[in-house]
Amino acid sequence: MAPDVAIKAYTQADRYFRRNFFLLLTEYSTRHVAMAFIDPNVILPVFLSRLTDSSLLIGLNSSLPFTMWLFPQLFAARYLTGKTQKKRYILIPMLANRPVCFVLALALLLGGVRYPPLMLTLVILGSSLLWATQGLAAVAWFDLVDKAMPTRQRGRLFGSGQVASGLLIVGAGAAISYILGNAGLPFPRDYVVLFLTGGAIFAVDWFIMAAIKEPEETTAVDPGVSNSSFLRRLADIWKQDRDFRTFMAVRLLAGLKGLAVPFYAIFGTEQLGLGEGVVGPFTSILVIGNMVGAVLLGALYEKRGGRWSIRGGVVAGMFAPLWALLLPSLMPAGHPWMIYAYGLVFFALGMQKANFLQGFCNYLLDLAPADQRPTYMALSNTINGVIILPAALVGGAILDLTGNSYPTLFGVTAACMGVGLLCTAWLSGASHHRGG
Repeated sequence: MAPDVAIKAYTQADRYFRRNFFLLLTEYSTRHVAMAFIDPNVILPVFLSRLTDSSLLIGLNSSLPFTMWLFPQLFAARYLTGKTQKKRYILIPMLANRPVCFVLALALLLGGVRYPPLMLTLVILGSSLLWATQGLAAVAWFDLVDKAMPTRQRGRLFGSGQVASGLLIVGAGAAISYILGNAGLPFPRDYVVLFLTGGAIFAVDWFIMAAIKEPEETTAVDPGVSNSSFLRRLADIWKQDRDFRTFMAVRLLAGLKGLAVPFYAIFGTEQLGLGEGVVGPFTSILVIGNMVGAVLLGALYEKRGGRWSIRGGVVAGMFAPLWALLLPSLMPAGHPWMIYAYGLVFFALGMQKANFLQGFCNYLLDLAPADQRPTYMALSNTINGVIILPAALVGGAILDLTGNSYPTLFGVTAACMGVGLLCTAWLSGASHHRGG
């Protein structure tokens, strides 16, 4: 970005800073509260276990959302090249995905559970559409945030958003626990309420996003760049930027947490005998872990940089499968304290989830040249998507092939995370591309 352009952009950013900080914080929090009601790692796996015994299908459904969020981002980055205003490219995909929750609720009201293959297909296609359109919007969203927020304030925005959404989701978790518990609604009306609630909050989120004021910015990138030139640029980034390759190695290894993530809730409800009523508390614990991770990893980022915040998140990610592996030998199933002990798994998963923004995204935004932020982010996310989809499928296959040997699954996952932690030693100290 040319210096005079940067001055213009950040003068406008300062003018709208308070308004945009509040609206971005509210939009982030609202969107994540909506996601809690259709969480692909807690709510949907337990719902789908009512429809199928296939660990492979359950793993597929849990991996597809994030994969679909990642894959469209290269297309979005290519299309956004040279675009000076990004907000419309957030609002249009968001408008396309908001009806998904209402469609799923309607299908249940019409008796969809009587036709498990049909309901499975609707859930998989619906959640894939929701996340794919979110992915199209994500590249523009990160660029808008980076343009509107100084570096130090960006870290605080991410941390504040995770804490604020976490506090709201704790309340949502209590509601989910009641709805799915013995005193709540019968199946499938309980899930109808969850999907309708998520859809209504998603609708509110769209209007909050529309109210954000985007600072003007002119990029130095040729708006007429061809597809072949864009592909060459991607290849050049990979060949020439050693720090980016190292970053991707760590991110891909950390992404192998997806081997076990879809199955923690099922392991707790079925193998440990905790029942579906614990899904709500586990959702709340996941969010509390996310809040704590946002604060701790955010503090690490501000004091020590993205390399250390990434390390902290990977350590939390390694703890989850290790604790799930060891806990049954330390405490018998049915023990009155089991729900609290096993809840540490979801606390660690929440901390690791915070690592996406406070660790990986912050590190990459600092690493990328200012005029190539969307390209770097999209390339990183797309490569990561190549790993996410087979990871959960492999996790499901491990269970199917070993007769539901959860210790094997958790042991393999912990080993992969350990290798990822070792590889953080080669991460460079990325320099901030602008002050804050």
